[in-house]
Amino acid sequence: MPTQIDANAFLSMEIPAITQLHEEERVMLNELHTLLTQAPTDITLIDTRLDALLQHTTAHFEQENRNMLIIDFRPYPVHKDEHDIALADMKAAFDHWKTSRDMPALRQYLETNLTVWLKQHIATMDMITARFLKMYQDKGGALDFA
Repeated sequence: MPTQIDANAFLSMEIPAITQLHEEERVMLNELHTLLTQAPTDITLIDTRLDALLQHTTAHFEQENRNMLIIDFRPYPVHKDEHDIALADMKAAFDHWKTSRDMPALRQYLETNLTVWLKQHIATMDMITARFLKMYQDKGGALDFA
């Protein structure tokens, strides 16, 4: 069984606010991992934490998308598509859990699929995006990190 996501698993970004969002998601995933390994299983708390992760990730992606539009980031459509696909997968996995209570499927999604996707996305798309956002900031441009 996978262990907790290490504190250094997600690369730091040139924009501290993005690094903070990734860290919040890492902590949320680790909390879910702990809940999924406890007996008895607290279904209500798992549902609450899944909803919170979905809300956090949605807000994170919306903020990142807005900032890419602010700087007229040419790869925006590709990066946004990745966000859209990831959110659709997350919603589908969480909906499946809520209708079936299929613990192995939820664990597979959270501990493998989502974690692998996040690491890859952060190391590639987010790393480049953060670099361009930082260059924009360094030139005096204002970004939206509410």
